[in-house]
Amino acid sequence: MTHSLKHLIAATAIAAATLSSAFASDVVVIGNKDNANAVDKAFLAKAFTGETRSWPDGGAIAALDQGDDNPTRAAFYTSVVGRSAAQVKAAWAQLVFSGKATPPKVIDGDAEVKKAVAANKLAVGYIKPSSVDDSVKVLLK
Repeated sequence: MTHSLKHLIAATAIAAATLSSAFASDVVVIGNKDNANAVDKAFLAKAFTGETRSWPDGGAIAALDQGDDNPTRAAFYTSVVGRSAAQVKAAWAQLVFSGKATPPKVIDGDAEVKKAVAANKLAVGYIKPSSVDDSVKVLLK
């Protein structure tokens, strides 16, 4: 491997890590204040890709997505799920076509997502950190 190729690979890795960190600070995952389930990034990724449909205590997950054009959506899927929003959308299309699952409900805008999560104990969504208030709890930063 040439010296310049090694530098290019290193620079790409640093840029990817920086970009991922930047996205992570642009989104938080929120849940209802009365939902006592402890979750991690892996669980949330499965909840938003249809791999799991139930909270650890058995309740049905009510996942809430932001609209396609919302930058918070891109940040969420990149930093939490580890895939682009387009990749996740394509995977959901296959699940829906096969009748295996229903995708998260789309509710655009942080205020609307927050309102829906506050009203449903089983709901989970994502918003910008600056939109968090005491009506919901942060499940993942």
